[in-house]
Amino acid sequence: MKPAGGFLYYYRDIPETGPTLCRRKTMDAAEEPLLSRVKINGQSYSARKRAFAFHKSLVALMLTQKGEANPQIRFYDLDKKEFLKDSIAPVMFNDSRGVSMSWSPDDAMLFYTQAPATAIQSEKYFRGKIMQHVIGEPQMQDKPIFGFGVNDAIKLTPQETPYIYSFQNSPYLIARIRSGQGDNYAYAVHYSKLNGSKTPWKKLENYVNLGDGFDAKDNWLYAATTGANRYRIVQIDMSTGSSPDTFLPEQKYVIAGTDDANNKAIIAGKDVLYVLMRKIGDMQILKVDYQTKKVTTLPVPPNATFKQLSLFNENDLLFSQSSPVKSELFRYYDYDADTINNFPFADKALDKSAELNTEVIYVTSRDGKSIPVSLVYAKTTNLKNNNAWLIEAYGNSGASHDLSFDPYIYPWVKNGGVYAYAHVRGGGALGEDWYKDGQFPQKINSVNDVVDIAGWLSKNNYSSPSKVVLMGASAGSFIVGNAINQRPDLFAAGIYMAGLPDMVLYTDAAGGREEKSIGPKNTAKGFMSNYEMSALYHIPQGKSLPAMLIIHGATDYILSMQPAARYVAKYQDSQKGDRPVLFLVNWEGGHATADPNEPIYILKFALWQTGHPGFQWK
Repeated sequence: MKPAGGFLYYYRDIPETGPTLCRRKTMDAAEEPLLSRVKINGQSYSARKRAFAFHKSLVALMLTQKGEANPQIRFYDLDKKEFLKDSIAPVMFNDSRGVSMSWSPDDAMLFYTQAPATAIQSEKYFRGKIMQHVIGEPQMQDKPIFGFGVNDAIKLTPQETPYIYSFQNSPYLIARIRSGQGDNYAYAVHYSKLNGSKTPWKKLENYVNLGDGFDAKDNWLYAATTGANRYRIVQIDMSTGSSPDTFLPEQKYVIAGTDDANNKAIIAGKDVLYVLMRKIGDMQILKVDYQTKKVTTLPVPPNATFKQLSLFNENDLLFSQSSPVKSELFRYYDYDADTINNFPFADKALDKSAELNTEVIYVTSRDGKSIPVSLVYAKTTNLKNNNAWLIEAYGNSGASHDLSFDPYIYPWVKNGGVYAYAHVRGGGALGEDWYKDGQFPQKINSVNDVVDIAGWLSKNNYSSPSKVVLMGASAGSFIVGNAINQRPDLFAAGIYMAGLPDMVLYTDAAGGREEKSIGPKNTAKGFMSNYEMSALYHIPQGKSLPAMLIIHGATDYILSMQPAARYVAKYQDSQKGDRPVLFLVNWEGGHATADPNEPIYILKFALWQTGHPGFQWK
């Protein structure tokens, strides 16, 4: 759900129509269906990302075809229910969410990132430019305003990616630079001073950017940053770019400032700033008064996960609320009444708390760290009864995963399995130190944490090696491949999705992006870290190995399929046992777009390999 231009926009699955973008003028107004399947000039597209205009009834859509092919931006008039003639292609994948794009404060322009015109795959992800498109004009008239090779005074390295942001309550634009090697940083400019390649961007001095964890009001940027283990919020004057002042110091919980744009942690209202706080299994939302800096905790329920925060009216806050045992429900905080309210047209949630349990356990690693593990399992399941476990982990780039209700794992837990999300080092769940302790030169810690969890399960009769399945995607594949290589005797199977098995020879876009997490290839220590984390080179020989399901999308924008195919072949050749090694290719899938049946394949494979009697070969 997204408030924009005086409307509430949301998607709803309408019978016989499918997922449909709808809106309401007020909470009590009638629902107005707007757009379901996207078809332009006889061509079908998938809507990968959406950016609603601030005031006008317009939405910019990033569209792709057959996975992640043919990325482009088209504009839809929400009043007339038709596409504008404007067409922008190709556009850049900033990350798995899609292109970075933002409207100008007056809705007359859209800013977006564009990849260079090149056939070199690795350069399609970097060397990007931020372009300025005037609505109604042809793309050939779009102007570059920031990026690689645009401004002689701003030198971006080849492995840096620019992002663009605008704000509901500020006339400033932010250009954020995500670096593959050093700290992320940012520039700002007043919208009225845009002047193509001569735009006078000001660098925000002494500001380490954590991602999308910021918002703006007037000329002030409020941003999560380093300087405290659990992070802090700083206030930056964008008109000068001068060093920031602390606005909200470190708190008891971790400030969720490493979250992405779809789950913004900081929302700037007219009179207060809202800040999402993270504690595993029990999040909070703070309200901070701009003038007095008084901090108040919103009256949200305990043991819940909060996502998709956005400003509603001048000071109210819209958010989604869920938990591992209860599905998502959109609610809003009424600033004046100091109450949490439901939307009358969407006030129901699927409650499985009578069937499912959720808790957080802590496992001690080999070096004494206490690793949090979030669990979901059926109330009829006795944890200490040698159960089948599906363990998922990521542990990279400070990213965090707050559990909400996941219908995909419901069949697993209903069949007696335990789902576990391991908050290993390298993620941001416990703050800056936790993140750094799982990145170069300590990246192996994220792998060791999962191995130690699997060993603890067997030692304490929670499970056994024939019943533990390990799953990870993208950078999470580092953990799957290397944990199984390190201790194949502890796992029944691995599920390896959109993976990076070879960081030594791999030079596509992800190779540059991961230098910060696993090390630079041009130093001896960095090269050895790349080699250590490349599962392809360390598959045990002459042993019975766990089963493996390797999944890859043929249109993956950042990871070509060839390294995954090599990994499959070598693992198959190395397998001396009778466990299967399968390669599932989704020919119209990408890095984040999957076959709708993929969760079914994963569950069948996991139930098969952990010995469920209903999923064995007849």
